[in-house]
Amino acid sequence: MKSNISQCITLKTVTITPPDLHVVSLQYALRPSDGVSYANPPPLEFETEEARFRMAAGKLTCEMKTHFPTAEAARAVVEPILRAWEVDAGLRGNRGELRFKFDGADIVDRSPVPPGVIRGAVSLVLPAVSFSGTGTVSVHITRNQYPDPPPSSFRLNPDAQSILDRYNRYLDGGETLLAMAYFCLTVLEVNAGSKQRTSIATRCRIHKDVLSTMGRLTSEHGDRLNARKASAAHPLTGSESGWLEAAVKKLIWQLGTPEAERSWITMSDLPAL
Repeated sequence: MKSNISQCITLKTVTITPPDLHVVSLQYALRPSDGVSYANPPPLEFETEEARFRMAAGKLTCEMKTHFPTAEAARAVVEPILRAWEVDAGLRGNRGELRFKFDGADIVDRSPVPPGVIRGAVSLVLPAVSFSGTGTVSVHITRNQYPDPPPSSFRLNPDAQSILDRYNRYLDGGETLLAMAYFCLTVLEVNAGSKQRTSIATRCRIHKDVLSTMGRLTSEHGDRLNARKASAAHPLTGSESGWLEAAVKKLIWQLGTPEAERSWITMSDLPAL
């Protein structure tokens, strides 16, 4: 006698929901510097639309105020602020006043936890990568407080970055002051779309006296080693060199600020000649 045995196999479909990752905060550490150190400075706190920042004991925590699913996305928002902070501190003091390196991210999963599954915070630690420029500092300074955060409107853009790069090259001895300052004038011309001083003054909010003084010094001054023109017959004095350096710094801040938020730069904002 034959018997028919039938087997019934039931397949169960399991839906796996991907995690809803959220960056809680980013961490950065101060890079060691041969030129600047900090001796027990008090904590520094400030916030922007993007994050809340707290600097203490050489560590910076950036608590995100909006949702970012990856550390890379959060860093893309935070690091322009940190770069502006580095540059602003360097222009006001010395290069290397403040240099950050990425030190990790705190990430959580916001999706519901299925039974039997344990999820928790994820601490993401990546190789420390610096995104600031470097330079040689000949003296060591000890600070008792961290540099103030940068102006909220100041962020590096291509024009401000190009002037900063040439200024740093000058500080490193790779370029003369006159050549560097003249290049900065041409950046203003390109930014304004005109070589007319009136147009440049209006667009960049830099008084024509400042522009004229930069033009005169870069064209008529210098010696056989650093003059832009062979006709130049007036070597730069110490005060004139200091004036040009201060003017170039002002241009970095000015071009890194949106047009609507720029204040006028006048001769009174620069050292006396």
